[in-house]
Amino acid sequence: MPNELNHIIVHCRDRRASARFLSELLGAEAPLDWGPFTQVTSSNRVGIDFLDSMVPPESINRGHLAFLVTDEEFDAIFRRIQERSIRYWADPMRSIEGKINHHYGGRGVYVFDPGGTVAIEFITRPYGDVP
Repeated sequence: MPNELNHIIVHCRDRRASARFLSELLGAEAPLDWGPFTQVTSSNRVGIDFLDSMVPPESINRGHLAFLVTDEEFDAIFRRIQERSIRYWADPMRSIEGKINHHYGGRGVYVFDPGGTVAIEFITRPYGDVP
């Protein structure tokens, strides 16, 4: 039987706010609470389980989620980012604010969850051997 990713746990400051933020950007179903988790389900059925961190905010291990989306999905996501005046960057180091990137002939953008601990990346082309 081939293996497939079923779910991941993402530590954050406010699980419900982070899950709602992601689901709204994706245009996905509303997140569901499940025990101590609030879950967003991706289109390929991977559960992204947000969990309030048990450590002080400055000690949270910063996470990174990357979504490969179609050009049409990117347009819709980017429109939601702009409509909500969400800060965005072309890079995960947050050095190029207010721009998207065009790596591998596609488009990419980074935003951070409301607590600032999870980088969320949307790309239209998978990474290859040479940028």
